[in-house]
Amino acid sequence: MPSRRLTARAALDVALSATITRNLLVKDPRPVLAELRALGGDDLELLAEVAGTCSGYYEGEHRQALCDALAAEIEGAGPWVQVGRERRSRGVHGAPRG
Repeated sequence: MPSRRLTARAALDVALSATITRNLLVKDPRPVLAELRALGGDDLELLAEVAGTCSGYYEGEHRQALCDALAAEIEGAGPWVQVGRERRSRGVHGAPRG
C-alpha cells in the first residue's frame, strides 16, 4: 500500500505541537514563542489554535510559565484554551484492554 504524505498544514501542526511539548518545563518561554512564530510563518490561525489548545491541555504547576505565555502572547490563542481543557478532561484513550 502506498504511503500518503502529510499535507503541509498537517506537518506544520505536528511541528508546532512538538515544539510546545518538548519545551513544557521551560522557565523562560520567550525563546519558545519566537520559535513557534518562526515555524508558524503566515499561518497565524493554525499557530493560535495549536498554542491555545496546548495551553489548556497542558496547564499545570510545572508547565504554567509556558502555558500562560502561549495563551497571552500568541494572538488568537485565548479562545482555544478551553478546547484544550475539554480535551484533557476526557481522559486518556486507547485500545480496550482484555
